[in-house]
Amino acid sequence: MSKRTTYSLEELRRRAADRRGGDALTITAGGKPFTIPAPGFWDDSLKEAAQQTRQTGDVPFARQLMGEAQYEKFTAAGGRADDLLLIIEEYRADQGVESLGESGPSPTS
Repeated sequence: MSKRTTYSLEELRRRAADRRGGDALTITAGGKPFTIPAPGFWDDSLKEAAQQTRQTGDVPFARQLMGEAQYEKFTAAGGRADDLLLIIEEYRADQGVESLGESGPSPTS
């Protein structure tokens, strides 16, 4: 039996999304749904922004996470940057992950 050495990026991401229940998270504020990418599906610049929150604060990260226009609507509906951190924290707990930089447990753990 030969071992697999080639993988499709799209296939890897689809399987990861299937295991995690999707590649996006939805939070409601003022009865309106707002969607953000789930951790593990962030582009590199968003991941770097998350790592820089100690220096820059949470608001710049939240604006980048949602996009400027959606963030403005989110805050107008009563949302805050801290609320986005809360949903990410809940997601991490649901996935069994300690911090944003970690992967979820392997299927055999």
